[in-house]
Amino acid sequence: MSDMLQITTGGRAGDATRRAFLQGVAILIVLVPLATYLGYQIALGAGAAIPEAAAGLTLALCTIGCITILSGLFHRDSYPHPRLGLCNVITLFRGAGIAVMAGLVLTPVATFGWWLAILALALLLLDGLDGWAARRAGLQSPFGARFDVETDVAFALTLAALAVALGQVGTWFLLLGLLRPLFVTAGHFWPALRAPLPEARWRKRMAGLQMGIQVVLVSPLLAAPVATWVGAMLLGAMLLSFAIDLRWLVRQAQDR
Repeated sequence: MSDMLQITTGGRAGDATRRAFLQGVAILIVLVPLATYLGYQIALGAGAAIPEAAAGLTLALCTIGCITILSGLFHRDSYPHPRLGLCNVITLFRGAGIAVMAGLVLTPVATFGWWLAILALALLLLDGLDGWAARRAGLQSPFGARFDVETDVAFALTLAALAVALGQVGTWFLLLGLLRPLFVTAGHFWPALRAPLPEARWRKRMAGLQMGIQVVLVSPLLAAPVATWVGAMLLGAMLLSFAIDLRWLVRQAQDR
């Protein structure tokens, strides 16, 4: 209620929140139809029997994302800056691209060849730009940090689903994309898991390695038998990294 009052009364903080919010609305008004159309055209070009299904899933995911994003921008405590900034625009484009890829799970993705890998690689490279842009512009915020993390989670889950749809790996590989959501869900029942983890370079490298290998798995580089072994080793490595963090959190809770 207080955020709504500040925005409607035209206070300085309210004006800042309103400008960033309206900038987000303007970008999404253009981005959502564009992503939906792109999903339809890619599915149609791939020979999908019902390309509207891919476009429909893309639109549905974009709609859910819009509601979540605009809700975060609306609250001053979450995003206190007067402008959206290049950093969040980049992440918006990443989110739209991920929605397009998710829609393609419903199409015969094996016909995409290198095009799917190029799209996935472009989205991966953009992941390294948004954080840099936020720091450079001084626009760090709880909203931006959460937005970036959740976009990474969506990217990992979408790539896992595409690898399964391509026949590169079995359905067990979906666990890789679900590790973070399962970890967060477990924190609701196990308070020790809600404690912040210390900054660690190895954790960032593991995340980058995970997404890089996932991009390779949806490319024509690896045949199915080799891809299955690579996927299994990647899943094992990520399970080990989560186990290390879990062990640290439990020990911290026991020491308190």
